[in-house]
Amino acid sequence: MKKLFNILPLVLIAVSLFTLSSCIDIDRKIKINADGSGSETQTFNIDRTFYDLIFSMVSSMDSSKSKSIKDSLYNHEDMLGKIRENLSKQEGMEITELTGTTNADSSTTYKFNYKFNSIEKIGYATNISPKELSGEEKNKSEVKWKDNGDKINFSLLYKPNNENENSNDDNNKAFAFLFANKNIKFEIEFPYNIETSNGLSFNGKTGSWSFPLVELMKNKDQKIYLEAVLVK
Repeated sequence: MKKLFNILPLVLIAVSLFTLSSCIDIDRKIKINADGSGSETQTFNIDRTFYDLIFSMVSSMDSSKSKSIKDSLYNHEDMLGKIRENLSKQEGMEITELTGTTNADSSTTYKFNYKFNSIEKIGYATNISPKELSGEEKNKSEVKWKDNGDKINFSLLYKPNNENENSNDDNNKAFAFLFANKNIKFEIEFPYNIETSNGLSFNGKTGSWSFPLVELMKNKDQKIYLEAVLVK
């Protein structure tokens, strides 16, 4: 995808909307141990609609580059390399699996598994932009794990930094239609039973949350917030 970034800034704007945690349809399955360590499997799917849009934009500007751009869009190593580079910079995170697949309908599926040694690391993996992941911008995610003796208060908050994102607001709204009926989903298995939660549902130690991506795109003040009270 590097060739694409170099030749067309307009396409870069569109592509930037689909970085690590802003991709269409995100599924996160997290397991947390009693000592705060754990593991996560994160899967995100990018619809063919996105690729068709970028391909059409490029073709309308320079048809001679159509084939090279199409090949670049489906070059999984570019995306996987970026994820690998960004996550490997964080101490206490170990990648155990990282794959990219082109599906029969020309959509793509990216999947990565990692282990973490402290619960704060799941907030790092919630970050939206490559600059956050690389450390160039402040981490916008805040994870809390408060042990009150017989109960634990857990929360995960992702709060957009509006000062840096105002310039992208119109672009986000313009591409919001690509996120219709798409969600970012969390399924977290805790070490203790859940007493209360602000999620969709919970059963025993496992809770589920879901957030419409279209709302996150349209409203720059929209937050991702998960909370649960656990009983030891």
